[in-house]
Amino acid sequence: MRSRPNSLGTFALIATAALWGSNHVVARAAREAVPLPALVFWRWFPAAVVLTLVALPSLRRAWPAIRPRLTELIVGGAVGVGLFSYGLLGGAYQSLAIEVGFTNATTPVWVLLIGRRMGEPPFGAGTKWGLALAFAGTLLIISKGQPQALAGLHINLGNLWSLLASIAFAWFSIRARDWSRSIEPLPLTVVTAWSGVLVVMLPAYLVWIACGEPWLVWNDADWGFALAATAYIGLVPTMLGNLFYVYGVSRLGPARAAAFIYLTPLFSAALSIGWLGEQLAWYHFAGIAAIFAGLFVLGKFGPKQ
Repeated sequence: MRSRPNSLGTFALIATAALWGSNHVVARAAREAVPLPALVFWRWFPAAVVLTLVALPSLRRAWPAIRPRLTELIVGGAVGVGLFSYGLLGGAYQSLAIEVGFTNATTPVWVLLIGRRMGEPPFGAGTKWGLALAFAGTLLIISKGQPQALAGLHINLGNLWSLLASIAFAWFSIRARDWSRSIEPLPLTVVTAWSGVLVVMLPAYLVWIACGEPWLVWNDADWGFALAATAYIGLVPTMLGNLFYVYGVSRLGPARAAAFIYLTPLFSAALSIGWLGEQLAWYHFAGIAAIFAGLFVLGKFGPKQ
């Protein structure tokens, strides 16, 4: 009976990586059309509304479990949804892709380190080898087969935002695993989503508007593209992607779930190749092999839920 939930959790996390990979591609294109505060807010607000309507029956059932933990869920949503969203998109708006990819790839490491600080059991050799293989594959892809190029990375505001996003999401992943033991994934996603929207995104967006800045589209930008990109990012990678991720964490635990983030740059690269006509190189195949080997090792020998 346990293998089926674990299989569904694995599928959900692979789908999450694919959706988040497309999120990076579309967001990179949208930065020339949509201001950052607008994209962050409109990325989540429609998704939160739709999720709430779908989740009403489960929210009523889960309310007795939610109510005593509401304060910590609000804090968790503010950090893991609100601040994370600004860090993720802020990094994409201001940094080179290789730098953002390198920084985001540290998330599984932060999950393990923060987890140990929060009382998680020690991880063994299987976890270390699985993370090392997946991390090496990611580095190989983002450095285009030239790891020495990583020595030239420099820290700028975008890199810092990406790093903070990785740390925030790692902490949120650990807390989400704990919350999901008593709260179903859908109501948990709704509560943390609204917490991020109301505590972080809406106040920042209102300040942006009060300063006389555009509410959605930069002057002279393509309205059609801006609306389409914002709608896609909000309803597909954000709504479905985060719901899948919370479910995956509840099934496999935060350390194993976070390792699937290594697949995100893989899907981003695949989408770029399909849309932009780029060619596959040897380091893509080698990196893909290392990533899947690392995920296999984590699945067999990594920490259990």
